[in-house]
Formats: sequence, C-alpha cells, structure tokens
Amino acid sequence: MCSVAEIQSLQPLVRRSLPQIDNLVDPEFALASVSKGWLPRVAAVWHGSEFAGLVIAKERVLRGPRLGVVYADLTFGCTLLGDPLERQDAFLSALETLLAHPGTRGLRLRVPPHSPELAAVRELLSYGSLDVHFSRVKDHAALSLPGTYEQLLLSLGSTTRHNFRYYRRRFEAAGHVFLDSVPLDELRSAALYLEPKCSKPCGRDSTDRLFKMAASADRPLAVGLKHRNGQWLSVICGVYRPAAGVLLLQLNNDREFPRDSLSVVLRGYLMESLIRQRMKEFIIWAGTAPPLSRYVTYIPTVGVYLDSPEYKWRLARGVVSKVGPWLPRWLQLDARWIAPFSR
Repeated sequence: MCSVAEIQSLQPLVRRSLPQIDNLVDPEFALASVSKGWLPRVAAVWHGSEFAGLVIAKERVLRGPRLGVVYADLTFGCTLLGDPLERQDAFLSALETLLAHPGTRGLRLRVPPHSPELAAVRELLSYGSLDVHFSRVKDHAALSLPGTYEQLLLSLGSTTRHNFRYYRRRFEAAGHVFLDSVPLDELRSAALYLEPKCSKPCGRDSTDRLFKMAASADRPLAVGLKHRNGQWLSVICGVYRPAAGVLLLQLNNDREFPRDSLSVVLRGYLMESLIRQRMKEFIIWAGTAPPLSRYVTYIPTVGVYLDSPEYKWRLARGVVSKVGPWLPRWLQLDARWIAPFSR
C-alpha cells in the first residue's frame, strides 16, 4: 500500500490485535515520520483470513524521481503478531512484497540482533538473488532509571552529578519554572520561538516532522522551562512507551543563556518525572551528547543493505561507495542511501 488513507484504514485492526499499543511501532507514528523527500510504503500480511501484521517503510525520492530505495527502522520492533516463528514468516513475506514493488532497487533496514526480523533477512539471502551489506548501527540511546531520582544522580560521575544539582538549584533560585505538562500546540509555538535561539537547531523540516510524530501518540510527552518573566527557555517533545519516556526533540535558548545549562536542567526534571511515574527507561531518539552520552547505552541494532544485483544499479553503488567520502556534505546524506561508505 502506498496511500496514507489505505494505511490508516488498518489502524482499527492493529489496535484490536495488540493487547497494548506501543507508540513507537504504531502505524500513525510511522506515518508521521514520512517527511518531505519520502513516500510511504506498507506491506500488510495476512495468514489466510487472519491479519498477521504490517511493516511500515518509506521510499526515498530525490527532488522528483524515485530512488528505488525503501527504508524501515525496526529498532523497536514492528507490528507483527504471533510467536517468533510466525513473525519471521510474516516479515519474510513483507520483505518479498516490498522488493517486488515496481521500481524498487533495494531495502535499507534497521533490525534488532537475534530477532525474527533478522532471521527472515538471512532466510531471504539464502535464495541467493540479492547483494547484501551488514553493519552495526549506533543511533537511539537509552538510560536505565532506578527507583528514585537520588539513586540516578548517585549513578552518575561526580562532576555530572554536581552539575545536575548546581544548575537546577540556580534555576530555581532565579524564580524560573518547570512545566511538566504542556499542550502540544503551545509547545509547538515555543519551539518556533526557540529555534533561532538554539545553538544547535535541527531545522524547520525536522522540527515539524518530530512534532508530528509526537502528536500521533496516544500519550505525547511535552515539558518545558519558562523564565520568571514568562519567556520560554527550553522545551522537550516526545512520546511515552509502556515503560519508558522517549525524547524526540529538545530546543534550548542557549544563545541568550549560555551559562545556564538549560539542557541539563530540563532533562533532570524530566528524568525525575519519569521515575515518579515508575518508568524504567529514558530513551533519547538519535542519541545524545555529553554529559549523558557517558552513561547511556545505545540500543543494539543491525543495519542491512539489500540490493538488486542488476548491473546498472550495482555499478551505481560501486561508484558511490568510492566517491562518497569526497562529496559535499549535503550530497553525502543522499548518497548513503545508495551505498555505504566511511570518511
């Protein structure tokens, strides 16, 4: 299926089939991640008359023409039902369906190691008709949460622990405010205000996409910091999983307040809130910088390139893998969808 309407029509069936919905594998969340430059591609799998699940992917489009490369991030699993063997068979059917779509030249997958999905990939390769490249992927990060916020602080290094305490005390002493539940519309306006004031903005397109992903969730995560005069200082948007909070986007006014460690302050408040809600994990989408980068673990993920062995496509991939490291940075992002290379 390629239309949003077709895909959304399966949402009630998915909800009836799953005992507990996980926002990160919900079809609406996946559809919200399909931004400019991508087209939705979904394989729905049936076992006889019974719904066996679906795999939501997206195809890269380069300024008009289709690239023929389909991508699915299944780090957190996908909406497939049944025991592991049935999931493996269902995923194999989904892969074959995606590859059979006219114009498709290759699949780009991220799957958990030792999973039914990876087993299905290996079974597909046993047919001997595809080129393959495997890699380790370091992307989404996770921090285990203990029973209390104080225990969390004690698990950090002395300098990091000091900073979390010091900057929060300074923030509170100045009369600023933490908001633990912000309407998404209000948070969206705050993000637009903060984007030009953030030293590391993610760009308007990325901000829009991540907010759409948060808005698709049954329970979005939306928190922020306000100056005592009402000015926005920092915001985080994300989603909740059954036992985790997921940070999708954070924007801080660190151009005007460079000495206030706003990121540390807001993440400290958020982690304390997650612990009070008995959440077991704090997930940071697409990883994190210091200081938390020293304490998180990256969710184990296998990157898989599956490609048609067709001569022209194989030649194009060979050229890209060789010249890729010397391309301008803006071209490298698109080139990596064609073939892997390192710099």
